[in-house]
Amino acid sequence: MRTTPQKTCPRCGSTFDADAVFCPADGAKLETAAPIPPADPYLGMVIAGDIRLTEVIGVGGMGRVYRARQASIGRDVAVKILLRELSSNAQLVRRFEREAMIASKLRHPHVVEVYLVGQLDDGSLYIVMEYLEGVSLATALEKVGGAMPLDRTVGIVVQICDAVGEAHAQGIIHRDLKPENVMLVRRAEMEDWVKVLDFGIAKGNVAGASIQTASGHIFGTPRYISPEGVKSAAETPASDVYSLATMSYQMLAGRTPFEGDAAMDLLIKHVHDEPPDLRSFDRARWIPESVARLIMENLAKDPAQRLPNARAFGTALALATKIAGIAVKDVGAFSRMSSEVPRGAPGIAPTLNDEPIDLPNRAAASASSPMRSATPSTTSSLAAQIPMHGGAHRSRWLWLAMAFLLGGLATAGVWRFAHRGEADHAAAIENVRRAIAETRFVSPPGDNVRDLLSAGLARWPNDATLLELRSDAEHAMVTRAMTAHSGGDVIGAYSVAWHALEIDPKNRSAKLLSDEYGAEIKLLTSGAAVTTGAPCVLFDPPASAAAGTTIDVVARVMLRSAGAHATVASPVLTLREDRDSTDGKTLPLAAGSASSFASKVPLPTTPKKIYLTFEATVDGRLLRAERHIDVR
Repeated sequence: MRTTPQKTCPRCGSTFDADAVFCPADGAKLETAAPIPPADPYLGMVIAGDIRLTEVIGVGGMGRVYRARQASIGRDVAVKILLRELSSNAQLVRRFEREAMIASKLRHPHVVEVYLVGQLDDGSLYIVMEYLEGVSLATALEKVGGAMPLDRTVGIVVQICDAVGEAHAQGIIHRDLKPENVMLVRRAEMEDWVKVLDFGIAKGNVAGASIQTASGHIFGTPRYISPEGVKSAAETPASDVYSLATMSYQMLAGRTPFEGDAAMDLLIKHVHDEPPDLRSFDRARWIPESVARLIMENLAKDPAQRLPNARAFGTALALATKIAGIAVKDVGAFSRMSSEVPRGAPGIAPTLNDEPIDLPNRAAASASSPMRSATPSTTSSLAAQIPMHGGAHRSRWLWLAMAFLLGGLATAGVWRFAHRGEADHAAAIENVRRAIAETRFVSPPGDNVRDLLSAGLARWPNDATLLELRSDAEHAMVTRAMTAHSGGDVIGAYSVAWHALEIDPKNRSAKLLSDEYGAEIKLLTSGAAVTTGAPCVLFDPPASAAAGTTIDVVARVMLRSAGAHATVASPVLTLREDRDSTDGKTLPLAAGSASSFASKVPLPTTPKKIYLTFEATVDGRLLRAERHIDVR
């Protein structure tokens, strides 16, 4: 998609764009390749009766990319053709097709657009896509000496997050995010308009068809791959978040967290080594602490300790930058992500509010402890059974023997109680961690973050680990609320923020968000003309309903007065019985007006939890709201 010299790997011989630095297969440093020979069998060819190939603009390991002219509408396009000799390789063909399928589904301003997919007469496969004239992020970094200012870095990263976040919302994981797969092109006055490329090794589901890659293989580039990607473990959107944090780190420090010439050394470091602190490098010493901490936290080895998806990371980064007073040139994505918290709101770091909530004091807890009450009663009971005849001397020795015996019994009892208490404590912590990882914040009853934390802190008041987990949960929920609001789901955002405040009434971020979102809902439902803000959706089906019945649900898209001319496109209502499944049932929608949609939802005949998702597009922006219904 751009004219560049090529590079080759001295070890495996694969050819790559000049933007690449290391071979993704073996980690070897790439060398400048011989120029592309002028003779090419496809130059001048017309495909699909309308698109003429005019010049070779790139050569990759799987094929060539051509600049072409689409005569019917007078535009330049890029055409990627899979090498003819590789067309018999089923795995490469699947990867090529997967890239086309995923890119065509992800209609997003920051994802390269795919127009057409087909096959030439000689059997070669091709993809016709958006022509991009610009440079890769890798080249841009090289031009500025390896590191960028914070404002430019954030402006670029939030756009990447917006694009990858859209993929995550549709169940797609990129798995190969790196500077070489990010293009910076010019759009009007915007010089750093981002386009994310190469979903060829992405994992997910497209149009109901599972998109999987061979298990047991490592996919990704050694410098940016997540620890779970190295171990061929289950990858999630948090895996892409690790790569995004790695790229952010590199853009600010001038180097990636882990460096090395050998691919295996890099992979081992991702799994076992702790990355150096971002601000330990001269280029990054001035980075605000909140921004540096956010990046470092999302380089955690455990994916459950990272933010859950790309939009959450982008929102948190934009917010941390805004709070630090760093001005970032508005690129749309930054404006949306950084406007989710009122001006002057505190950060959302886990250490934001470390004041413990009001809990029963230790004396009261100790009074009910079984160890306190068992020992005296047991001693009295045994002593009452000892005969007291036989003289004072004999009695004294008998009492000493009994004291020794009772001391041993008491010690054993204390050890058993302590051991059981330690096991209970460890189990309680593990249960809370699992509930946070599975986003079970307030349901199901008794097995959610709120209830588990409440029970744990009632038993172990002011326990440092439980308080830290509570802070982690609040962090995740506040981020989740902002992510929902950024997707236009005002009611969902308010609900999550309110529940975060329920877990800890002293959480200032949750308080600010719940107040702001609550006020916004009142304004939107009051009938008053709302002239500011992005389009949003009001979607509030019942939380529970009887099995076998049919319920009426309505989704209203609020365009705001300033954007009342906009068109609501592609409204879809999907029912799933498994939240993580992409194999849902699309339900019919009746348009009550240009921006109001109703549907009758038949509920299952057996009690279970179901998930309803409403999606619509307004001026290229995807609005999304998800709700669960407990079918009783």
